[in-house]
Amino acid sequence: MGAVPRQKEVRIPTMKKVLLIINPASGTRQWRRFLPDWLALLGEADFLPAVMLTRARGDACEWARKWASDYDLLIVCGGDGTLNEAVTGLLAGDHRTPVGYLPAGSTNDFAAGLGLSTNLMQACRDLLRGVPRVLDVGRFGPNRYFTYTASFGLFSSVSYSTPQNAKNLLGHVAYILEGIRSLADIRPIHLKIRTDDREVEDDYIFGAICNSTSLGGVLKLDENVVHMSDGLFETLLIPFPVDLLALNRILAALRGKNYGDPSLVFLRSRRFEIVADGEISWSLDGEEAVSARVQEIVNLHEAVRILCPPSPAGM
Repeated sequence: MGAVPRQKEVRIPTMKKVLLIINPASGTRQWRRFLPDWLALLGEADFLPAVMLTRARGDACEWARKWASDYDLLIVCGGDGTLNEAVTGLLAGDHRTPVGYLPAGSTNDFAAGLGLSTNLMQACRDLLRGVPRVLDVGRFGPNRYFTYTASFGLFSSVSYSTPQNAKNLLGHVAYILEGIRSLADIRPIHLKIRTDDREVEDDYIFGAICNSTSLGGVLKLDENVVHMSDGLFETLLIPFPVDLLALNRILAALRGKNYGDPSLVFLRSRRFEIVADGEISWSLDGEEAVSARVQEIVNLHEAVRILCPPSPAGM
């Protein structure tokens, strides 16, 4: 009898696991249109997806904290606030799972700073062929975090006070309109701010400790100034203008991105200690927070990995 032919070994490809967290209320709710195509792209890339839709604030944080290490990739679809929640969960759970971001919010400041596409299909393609970029994250007090900005004062409350339907309809214009409506209520905020090598004290109408070039679509920082993984945050403070001439100087400096102008205060540091007369309302990536009288903000160097499009050849 002849030898029995050997059976050809069949190898079943190992599927990578991805957790896709979607905020169904973000932006114009385009996820319904794109979800089938995203799942097809993930399948073609050998990813086995688990899809979860948030129902309440804190869901993305809790799910990332509990389960991120069980997956090879965490994808977040929503606005900057949803991404903030997911990153907070990653850090709270001490996970190093890479993050893909599908920016579906109204402003998408963080995505703009990273050069991520706001075309959600292109954003999905980009993250699947993307490379991890290690970025700094801010720690606000003992257990709150921000990916790109912590701000107070003028315009800082707009992103969480503007109704979602107004954001969807007007985008950046809604933020600006809400801020203008509140100008009559603006009061100076007296602060003492200590950094690693400097101390300033004054009355301010706005301040932002940030790791991005875009702040709510209202203010822009110079791309040559902001570096998102250098261990330092850039801080812009706008002192309270004592008269119309001072206000005009401030506006001219902001329009020209002249942050060295004496009408503004521009700081760079790894750590900030904010001393106030009482509690202050802050915005962390568009999410509301309240500080204590003495608030510490620290740069967590290279704390998270975000998938970004590969740089063009030669760059």
